[in-house]
Amino acid sequence: MNDTNTIRDSSSRSLACSPLSAAILKRRFLRRLIIALLTSAVAWNQFFQPVDRLDKLTLNTTIILSSVEKKHAESDNDHKDPPSPASATRKTAVVIFTHLINAHPSLDPLMTIYNGTKRYLNGLPEKAPYFITVDGIKDIPKNMEGELFLMENQENRNKYDEYIRQLQMHFKAHDNVKILIAGKNIGLANNIRRVIDNLSPDTKYMYLFQHDLPLVREINHTDILVTAEANDKMRLVGFKGDDPIQRPCGDDIVSESGIFYRRFKLWTDRNHFARIDHYKNDILPQVTSVFPEDNMHKPTRLNCTYFAPYYYEGGKGDPYYKHTDASERYGFKLFERVKRGEVAYSSLSKVNIMVMERMGVNMTELETYKSG
Repeated sequence: MNDTNTIRDSSSRSLACSPLSAAILKRRFLRRLIIALLTSAVAWNQFFQPVDRLDKLTLNTTIILSSVEKKHAESDNDHKDPPSPASATRKTAVVIFTHLINAHPSLDPLMTIYNGTKRYLNGLPEKAPYFITVDGIKDIPKNMEGELFLMENQENRNKYDEYIRQLQMHFKAHDNVKILIAGKNIGLANNIRRVIDNLSPDTKYMYLFQHDLPLVREINHTDILVTAEANDKMRLVGFKGDDPIQRPCGDDIVSESGIFYRRFKLWTDRNHFARIDHYKNDILPQVTSVFPEDNMHKPTRLNCTYFAPYYYEGGKGDPYYKHTDASERYGFKLFERVKRGEVAYSSLSKVNIMVMERMGVNMTELETYKSG
């Protein structure tokens, strides 16, 4: 058997019988020693060459690192917080819904919401996709009762156009922020549909925020996402506002990190987290109203275990957001609009008046504007 065949065969018995065996064993020992030292040096980050350039080392004999050895040598970089993959970054979108309000063209109400999501949604990727919707201005209807949104006139049109201009200028350098402007007034439900039509296929979840419900407490986004990924039944997650949440139903979930989620028969389109597919397949096909909650209360009562949202931290504790009433449709803010002559008393519905009374508005003074 020639020397070459003996080396290839690598049989210890053949080598022991060969006069070259000692030399061959020595070469093998040295080769393994060099590879071990080389791998250790890379792992300790003390080798002279960068890891990605360290393909081979020549010491009388050329030693080529195997794929396994290269992987081990590069493992030092695994501890350096690499950028999130694009698909992970896009997994959850944040949506903020806006329409014309008296505070416009100022961006302050919107930025309070936007900055709140950056501050309080712990674990949300820095480059997560954001969608800001701008609904169209409402036309003046024949029946004005209960119509409290700002309507089409030249003053409001000027406010609206300037608001959009400032919005586009502010976010022009934010490649993860998309602004969706409606050509006419289409309402919250149809704006949700537009957002879903513009989402990346990588986006599986979304937060929905209205422009006057800023966050005021930290929310563990990572825990919500991980828990939703592990529990298909977690389709919506709501957050406690100012009012107590009652009528629990179905089962509870306790996450791996100990956060408690409980279902309640309270469907709301206020701030919440949702599966995109749930909205597309289960919610929007049932929605015919401007506000989804108008149509979703009944299905939630009838089929709690499918439609009822889980509430973060069991719906207990302090509120996670506050209502600033940017649209000025409730209580004292609405009363001020009546006093200014912006809203006629005849436009107030029974519900509007009942809420104003409950919030402490002087009803005697309000009635003086009946003939106005």
